[in-house]
Amino acid sequence: MKSKLFEKKEAFRFAFWGVVTTLANYFSFFLLQKFMAYQIANLISIIFTKVFVYYTNKRFVFRTKTNWKGQVGEVFRYVIGRGFTGVVDFVGLIVLVDVFGIDGRIGKMVMIAVIMPLNYILGRVFVFKKDKTAEAIPSRR
Repeated sequence: MKSKLFEKKEAFRFAFWGVVTTLANYFSFFLLQKFMAYQIANLISIIFTKVFVYYTNKRFVFRTKTNWKGQVGEVFRYVIGRGFTGVVDFVGLIVLVDVFGIDGRIGKMVMIAVIMPLNYILGRVFVFKKDKTAEAIPSRR
């Protein structure tokens, strides 16, 4: 059973990398939307950050070690989980902009605030399952 301290550290690491990812997501969207429709800019920024965040969550947040079979399962669960939140992000922004008339940059911030808790829950419970036979990757100090 995990200690409360470990869970707090994990949540802190998720928050830290979440901020880094959020900045990458928002600024890539902000820059891209100057050159293309906001929907395409949003799709590209979502894909870019989903790839980036897989690595950071696996390595630095949840610290899972897997053999190649476990890795395949983890990537599959990640694609399903983050695919779901990516669709919520993509459709949610369109609804906020086209239906409610909210500025795209503000709408993107709203969607990021909605998606972050969903991503943590899915990552912790569904995607990055600890292999009971493998040790966690040691922390770097």
